[in-house]
Amino acid sequence: MNSDALVVGAGPTGLTMAVELARRGVDVRVIDAAPAPTAETRALGVQPRTLELFERLGIADAAAAEGVGVTDFKVFSEGKQFLHLDLRGLDSPYPYLLMLQQPRVEALLKASLESLGVTVERPVELVTLRQESDAVEVQLRHGDGSVEHAWTSWLIGCDGAHSTVRHQLGVPFVGAAFEENFAVADVEMDWSLPHNVFHAFLNRGTFVAYFPMPGGLHRLTIAYRPGQTPTGDVTYDELQVAVDRAAPPGARIAKVHYAGRFQIHQRKVARHSVGRVFLAGDAAHVHSVVGGQGMNTGIQDAFNLGWKLAAVVNGHADPRLLDSYAGERAPVAHRLVKGTRRATRMTLLRNPIATVARRHIAPHITPRPGIQRVLRRALTQLDVSYRDGTGGTNDDRLAVGDRFPDTGLLHPTKYTLLVNRAEASCHPDLVDVRHVENGTGLTLVRPDGYIAALDSDAAAVYFETTFGQRKLV
Repeated sequence: MNSDALVVGAGPTGLTMAVELARRGVDVRVIDAAPAPTAETRALGVQPRTLELFERLGIADAAAAEGVGVTDFKVFSEGKQFLHLDLRGLDSPYPYLLMLQQPRVEALLKASLESLGVTVERPVELVTLRQESDAVEVQLRHGDGSVEHAWTSWLIGCDGAHSTVRHQLGVPFVGAAFEENFAVADVEMDWSLPHNVFHAFLNRGTFVAYFPMPGGLHRLTIAYRPGQTPTGDVTYDELQVAVDRAAPPGARIAKVHYAGRFQIHQRKVARHSVGRVFLAGDAAHVHSVVGGQGMNTGIQDAFNLGWKLAAVVNGHADPRLLDSYAGERAPVAHRLVKGTRRATRMTLLRNPIATVARRHIAPHITPRPGIQRVLRRALTQLDVSYRDGTGGTNDDRLAVGDRFPDTGLLHPTKYTLLVNRAEASCHPDLVDVRHVENGTGLTLVRPDGYIAALDSDAAAVYFETTFGQRKLV
C-alpha cells in the first residue's frame, strides 16, 4: 500500500506527526512494532508550550481535565530550600506544568488521529528502507509474519532511542554519551507536604524527586551516579532508604503501585534527515528525565515538521522548506541536552565545598527576578525560539522566529495574518486574516505558532521564498 507519508512509531511524537499531516489532508500511514500501546507511565510532564500546541489540536482542555496542574517547584539541598519557581504569572494560557502520564497523552492523540480516519497499524515492523529520488521503498513485517513491500513519498522515524530508521540511514549519535541511571516508582506518600507541588531533595550525591500524579500518587524518581546503581528489582527498602536520605523527616512510602529501573544516555544525532527520511523525538535526541523535556521536545519536533511536510505534499511549498526542520530543531535539541546535563551534574554534587555553596549561596541568587524568569521559561519551554540558530531566547522584544505569545488569535492549521487595516486579502487556502485593533501594523505567524514576519515587505518576501507567490496583502 502506497502513501504520501509513513510514520514509524506511534508514541507521542509519531501520533502528533500523523495528526498534523492528516488534518491537512495528507494520506498518512502510522505503524508500530509493539502489539499494543505502552501501559508504562514513562514520561509524565506536559509543558505549557506543548499545551499551547495541543490547543491547536483541540485536546488541551481534555488533557488538563485529566492531569494535575503544578505551579510550584521547590528544590532543597541538604534540607534547605534553595530554589522555588512559581509559574502562576507565566505568559501563557497554561501557567502550570501538567502532570499527565504518557499513556493518557497517547490516548488523546490516538483519538484525535482516529477522528481523522487514520488507525495505527500494529504490530507492523519496519525491516528495511531504500530511497529513490522521488519515493522511499520499505519492507514491513506484519504480526502474522508476512512481509509487505510498499512505497511512500516521505518517511518519518519516530521510533525511539533505538530507532530502526536511524540505523537504516546510518546516522550516528554524536558527542560523548552522558549516562544516567534511575529507579522510578509510582507511590502513595505518607507525609504532610501538599500534593500539587513538585519537590526535589538533594543530599550529598543523592537526588530524589517527587512528581505529583493523578489519583493522589507521586512519581518517585531516584538518580544514581554511574557505577552505583543497585541491581535486581527495585524494592520497597531501596525506595524508603532514598526517602529517608532525601525527604522531610518522618516521610514514609505508604504503598508502591509500580517500580522499575531505566538508563539514559543523553545523545543527539549528527543530522535530522537524509533525503526523504526524517528523524524526530527520541530517534533524534535523548534527554534526561530531569526537567521533563523529552516527550515535549519530540511533540514539538512533530509540530515543526508536520505543517512543512504537508505544505510540500499538497504542492504549496518547495521541498527546500523542509531543510528548515533540521536548521531549527537541531539547535533546540543541542541546547536542551546541554542544559539537562548541567542540571543533572548539579543534582548529583557530592563535593563538600560545592554542596555548601549550593545550600548557602544559591538561595540568595535564585529568587532574583531575572534568574526566575530565565528558569521559568526554560522549564516550560516558552524560551524555544528559531530567531538566531541558538535554539532559544529570553529577549523581551519579539523577533522573527520567536513564539507568538497570544495563542488565542491563531488559526489552528493555517498561517495567521494579523493586521490592523480595514481590509486585507491573501491566499485563503494558506493564510487566515484576522483584524486586530491597536496592532503594530502586520504580523505573519506560522502554523506552528512562531513568527514568520513583522512587516508587509518581509511577509511578501517570506511568502515568495516559501511558496513562490509574492502577493500577500
